[in-house]
Amino acid sequence: MSNLKRVVLLIGVMLVSLPALAAAGSQSRASARGPLVEVVVTLDAPPLARGGHVRTLSAVQESVESRLSESVPDFAVQHRYSAVLDGLALEVPASELARLHDTPGVVGVYPSVGYHTLRSSTPGFIGAPTLWGSTLSTAGQGVKIAVLDDGLDRTHPYFRAKGYRMPPGFPKGNKAFTSAKVIVARTFAPRSPKWKYARRPFDPLNSDHATHVAGIAAGNYRTRAEGVRISGVAPKAYLGNYKVLTVPDDGFGLNGNSPEIVAGIEAAVRDGMDVINLSLGEAEIEPGRDIVALALDGAAAAGVVPVVAAGNDYEELGAGSVTSPGNSSRAITVAAESEMGPFIASFSSGGPTPLSLRMKPDVTAPGVNVLSSVPRREGLWASFNGTSMAAPHVSGAAGLLRQRHRSWTVEQIKSALVQTGRPVSVGQDEAYTTREGGGTVDLVRADTPLLFASPTGLSFGYFPPGGSAVRQVALTDAGGGGGVWTVAATFQQPAAGVSISVSPTVTVPGQLAVTAVASPAAAQAAHTGFVVLTRGTVTRRIPFWFRVEAPALASAQVTPLTRTGTYQGDTRGRPSLVASYRYPDDPSALGVSRSLLGPEQVFRVSLGRPVANFGVAVIGGVQSVEPRVVRAGDENQLIGEIGLPYVANPYLPSFGTPSPIAGATLPGAGDYDVVFDSAAPAGAGAFTFRFWIDDATPPHLKLLSARGGRLRVLATDAGSGINPRFVRLVVDGHRRPARYDAKRHVITASLRRLARGRHRFTLVASDYQEAKNMENVHRILPNTARLRAAFRVR
Repeated sequence: MSNLKRVVLLIGVMLVSLPALAAAGSQSRASARGPLVEVVVTLDAPPLARGGHVRTLSAVQESVESRLSESVPDFAVQHRYSAVLDGLALEVPASELARLHDTPGVVGVYPSVGYHTLRSSTPGFIGAPTLWGSTLSTAGQGVKIAVLDDGLDRTHPYFRAKGYRMPPGFPKGNKAFTSAKVIVARTFAPRSPKWKYARRPFDPLNSDHATHVAGIAAGNYRTRAEGVRISGVAPKAYLGNYKVLTVPDDGFGLNGNSPEIVAGIEAAVRDGMDVINLSLGEAEIEPGRDIVALALDGAAAAGVVPVVAAGNDYEELGAGSVTSPGNSSRAITVAAESEMGPFIASFSSGGPTPLSLRMKPDVTAPGVNVLSSVPRREGLWASFNGTSMAAPHVSGAAGLLRQRHRSWTVEQIKSALVQTGRPVSVGQDEAYTTREGGGTVDLVRADTPLLFASPTGLSFGYFPPGGSAVRQVALTDAGGGGGVWTVAATFQQPAAGVSISVSPTVTVPGQLAVTAVASPAAAQAAHTGFVVLTRGTVTRRIPFWFRVEAPALASAQVTPLTRTGTYQGDTRGRPSLVASYRYPDDPSALGVSRSLLGPEQVFRVSLGRPVANFGVAVIGGVQSVEPRVVRAGDENQLIGEIGLPYVANPYLPSFGTPSPIAGATLPGAGDYDVVFDSAAPAGAGAFTFRFWIDDATPPHLKLLSARGGRLRVLATDAGSGINPRFVRLVVDGHRRPARYDAKRHVITASLRRLARGRHRFTLVASDYQEAKNMENVHRILPNTARLRAAFRVR
């Protein structure tokens, strides 16, 4: 899912930004009641994947639509979901969103959330050729792999259809873009904004990522590429092209919205796909509001294996950088490694997931310098790096296991891959489980896993010194694995004061209780390792993670923040309780302090309902105070990367740079703390900050004059406030300095030294919230206004 570009219209002098309300979906057309937004509503009947019935689902949806026609007459149904979710994608007036929550039968309302592609064939490295057999009899025949991405090129030689026969019931979708190899071609485009190729399954100008991903998963056997012969992991498998990223932006290729991605997941399940690959991602949001992750859980319940890239942000954010929908509890989330070593890729995101604290990633696969197909305009072949390239290795692997073991469930396929993984290295040591999961996929071992574990990995979450947590693992016989196994637990770090308690043996099938214990004297630290099951020379591993914590903020004195406004703070004379925050735990590569040894002041935000966002920006006073946003009373529960003080919006020129702005995007109801901290005691002092809740509206710009060699524009914003750093002026295509006076609410700029005659300018102004908007908001730059006008120099 992603933000979408706005349609730009100019009639004289026009503000090119429409207001958007809290938790709104992507901007589309307008109605008599104001602009329409896209949302997904979930209903109260179980979907087909969870035992639901077609008649019941139909009746429930018709009943809700009938109620909506009375309370929200301008709504329109964009998609209906019943396989993985019971729900509807709707376009509704932004002013009527509150009525959706109050409609009987509506369980949840989910805004449109943005995703983009994550940016590297190495089937031999994971043992795939052994499973193919000497005659390629089990190289993926009959298996259908859905690629949910930016549209693949079915004319590429890697997908040549010679020797394939269209399976019964296919092709599906736009048949002109299918073949006997690429048997589905569907596109899921939003109604707005418009793009001429949005509804074509392959965009001749922008599609490229999907072609590379699909080649890794299922490119044809021994296709010549750059002087060598390469193959996909499941070279005989069919491919389904589900183009869910459809509208271009200026830097991240094609993007799509959560309703469209959920519709793609729904269609893949209905079409009978065996595996879904999503090499795309976005910062994790509140798990209960993450509709794409929930849809993937539904796909798994329907018997389709979901495989997702873990993300590429470890170097910038450290542990806790796994993206959504890699946080889906039932998906197989894939880290990347070099094909030489193997060594974990430096960029490969690490767990746990920052908000849900799940044990992720699940497995590792090659993702560095992976050669695969690209569209003809890009030269047919290229090598890419990324967990985007690691994920389709696992999609192909899951496809091979699906062909060879039709009776295995989704969770059993996942277990076979996780429990049989081989160690991945970091330097001389094995990578932590929060980097590698169960390890590198080893298809030879996964083909005969002997036992299945459920769950496949263990997160004990947080518990205090003197505390403990228990998890149960169900073990079942996968063929030849019944009987007694020896059990032990191994840590990957020094384990003073902590232990993992397990019985010395377990009988399969059976239950295994695993208890993590911290002594009263245990230090605060994260711990990773494996529960190891051994029988003779055979071992199977279950990765685990937990953290011992004693939050210092639990004793902090807090001041409530209840409404949007400008406030004063002062860290002088206050205690220094907190030195570090997590997760993510290391933003130092972004120029954001990792260690904060000075005093802090804490403000409490209590939300009675989910909102679009809230945040703070330091706008005056001492420069060394940095804000963080965490769950109330716990510095170890940072609200993901959006809670860190840097520009997280990839569409702003200052993306990735430190800035004293922190917040939360799509937070749920509950208590949160805004902590103003400093790197050293000498940095304490008085400061001024802006606080806002539910700001999804751009600034208002009005031209006052462009005479006398000076431009004057009235610039107001009642929400987070205009950020002076994000005011940009271009005259006749050239950047010129512009200054925002916050007291007078006026932007001024010199127009001197311009030649006589007619000139044009574009003024862009963003507010402070825009720095926290990633692709999990309803459109690109929703908190940015543009003013365009012409003027004459005499």
